[in-house]
Amino acid sequence: MEAQYDFLPVPGTKNEDKNPKLYPKLVTRGAVPFSEIIRQIARSSGFKEGTVIGVMEEVEKWTAYYIAHGESVEIGHMAYAVANLKAEKEVTDEGEIHAQSVCFDKVRFRTAKSFNQRCRGQQLSRAKAGWKFQQSSARYTEQERLNLVMEYLKQYPFITRTKYGELTGLQKSKAWKDLSKWVKEKKLGTQGRAPHKIYVLFTGQPISTTDGGSGSAPDTTPTESLPPAR
Repeated sequence: MEAQYDFLPVPGTKNEDKNPKLYPKLVTRGAVPFSEIIRQIARSSGFKEGTVIGVMEEVEKWTAYYIAHGESVEIGHMAYAVANLKAEKEVTDEGEIHAQSVCFDKVRFRTAKSFNQRCRGQQLSRAKAGWKFQQSSARYTEQERLNLVMEYLKQYPFITRTKYGELTGLQKSKAWKDLSKWVKEKKLGTQGRAPHKIYVLFTGQPISTTDGGSGSAPDTTPTESLPPAR
């Protein structure tokens, strides 16, 4: 099966740009689960699946052990793994920072050159319509989007992130960003918890601005049929 690609605007490109710069990006069909890799190894090598799982668990255990002790670890011929560090506060003078203020952060994998070459496919094709990247619509300004929300809330007691995306044409991440911003600005309030959080008109009462809010969604729902929040 050929690898497929599509184009996306270069990060930082403004929505109003008529001819934005584009870059190609692979269109994946989802992550291949490790269980599939195990089955393929068992079929092609003769090792039992349990043996493969056991070896992988040992590799993970000892990789974590050596990284935690400050070593970089070579994982087969694929990659090197090493831990990143972070400081709990901004550093301007290293003499003012104590060891307790520095901690481990994410583990970084640097793939080997030979492995990169093995992963280079020979065939590429343009993704078909059903697999193309979906982008947020730019047909409304932020103020126009807020006006749409306010008009909606005049008719219904609450709005969901999904419904807001339908009204404005925004994708999930951009819709969350808008709604979260208006909650912080006290233009909207929230009730319930993700993934069932709903947005209501701000009334001046204490509201939740995080996914871990203690409010509960009201029993009433708009008369319009709404899809479940995602």
